[in-house]
Amino acid sequence: MATRSTAGTGVVVSLVVFVLCTVFLLVLTIVFYTGQTKAEQDFQKSNATLTRYVSKDLRNLQSIKAILDEVKISRGDSVVRFLQLKQEDIMQYVAGNRTASLNSVKDQFKRLGVSDESSVRDALQQQGRDLRSRQSEIDGLKTQLAARDSEIRGLEARTKQIQDDHQNELNAVIGKIAAYEQAAKDYRDELNDVKGKYYGNVERLKAGYDNEIARLENEKDSLFQERIILKERLDEIQSIFSKDRLKSKNPALLVDGTILDSAGSNEVYINRGKAHRIVLGMTFEVYDNEAALADVDQLTGQLPRGKASLQVVQVRSTTSKCKITRSITGRPVVRHDVIANAVYDPDYIFKFLVHGKFDVDGDSKPTETEADFLRSLIVNWGGEVVTGEQLPGDLDFLVLGVEPREPMPPRPDATEFELDSWVQKRRAHERYHALFRQASEAQIPVLNSNRFFILIGYTDR
Repeated sequence: MATRSTAGTGVVVSLVVFVLCTVFLLVLTIVFYTGQTKAEQDFQKSNATLTRYVSKDLRNLQSIKAILDEVKISRGDSVVRFLQLKQEDIMQYVAGNRTASLNSVKDQFKRLGVSDESSVRDALQQQGRDLRSRQSEIDGLKTQLAARDSEIRGLEARTKQIQDDHQNELNAVIGKIAAYEQAAKDYRDELNDVKGKYYGNVERLKAGYDNEIARLENEKDSLFQERIILKERLDEIQSIFSKDRLKSKNPALLVDGTILDSAGSNEVYINRGKAHRIVLGMTFEVYDNEAALADVDQLTGQLPRGKASLQVVQVRSTTSKCKITRSITGRPVVRHDVIANAVYDPDYIFKFLVHGKFDVDGDSKPTETEADFLRSLIVNWGGEVVTGEQLPGDLDFLVLGVEPREPMPPRPDATEFELDSWVQKRRAHERYHALFRQASEAQIPVLNSNRFFILIGYTDR
């Protein structure tokens, strides 16, 4: 029995112990559960705080792990503190200011030429390349400068040599000049002697020449008075001679013959033949009577054109047959009409001076050849052509060609040929007008080619 009581006590004790343990475990479980809940809350809060600094997907990046390892190796500060210190070190290295911001650093580099699109490393690399390029250029320029310095030293040596040579030449010239000065001094002394003799001779000659000049002045005055007297006598003789000379202003004296009769519808006979120095081909102008020749233009001196023109086609002893080469309708050539030719006169040989160039064929190109043609007509038809540039006292007609234009003054830089040409044209212009003026003063008829052909009845042009 006693044995059973002891055994029951042990069970009770075990049961009590079991109960106490169970209660203890329960209490411990409650305590642990309460602590786990708080720990989970703290973990979630810490995890949220950590996510604010680095997200979960970035924690496994090798770069982040390297930062964490570097934090462990360093002073053991927090990551933020580590990163802050590192940023300050970077700013101190880049900008020289630990508290500088990225924007201020960008502004500084922008002023240095770093754009927002490029990095500082790229800009530094580009500047390094530019610097190396500039250094290469500088090295090249230094090489060229050394070459130029060498050339300058060579030129300086040459200049020094030239200067020495020039000085030697100058010394030689100075020696020659000294010799020339001595020769000049000797020459000056001789010249002074000669000048003394010369001025003595001049005085003697001047006295003789003054006497000779006085004698010549007296002789000149005498000759001038004789010239005036002779000119007055010449003017008187010319006035007397002009009264007996044929003038184109007197139409009665221009009548050279008359129409005898008609030889057909286009031919007539005139009262002039071989005995009157008529030749084949000679032409005449036909007028109604002598009074028709009196109608002279008072402004131009132009003589009237006749009513017809004739050309000699057959010459007999005292008569000639003529062909009518020009006529006016309603004014036929009839008996007793008078004929005239400025070149021809049955009893007198007219003298003509033909001057200048003529445009006989009407091509606006006056030539000397056409002037020769006029001279040949005058000679062939019984006139006389005088030569020269002066009006003879017994001249009957002056025939002038186309008036030469007055030339423009030559340029300052004109050549010798252009000056000679200008002088010739100027002389031709002045000579033309001088002849016209002299003929007008002497009352000599002046004809151009048109008036000349009208007066001779020439129409074959």
